[in-house]
Amino acid sequence: MYYGKMTKELEKLYLEYEKVLGHRPDACEDAEYGEDEYDEYIEDIKKALKLKTALPNLYPHDDEY
Repeated sequence: MYYGKMTKELEKLYLEYEKVLGHRPDACEDAEYGEDEYDEYIEDIKKALKLKTALPNLYPHDDEY
């Protein structure tokens, strides 16, 4: 989930993410980004698109093993 501002850049990334992964990045409840984490959120979306993986898969939890 993302709790910050919406920008034109973010709207474009949302459309691309949905096209590639089948859902919007803000639907990922396992990934949390606050209002002050816009730059990190943008970079993570770009990285997820490059790797063709959902946001939560970028930072797996250690407690899953």
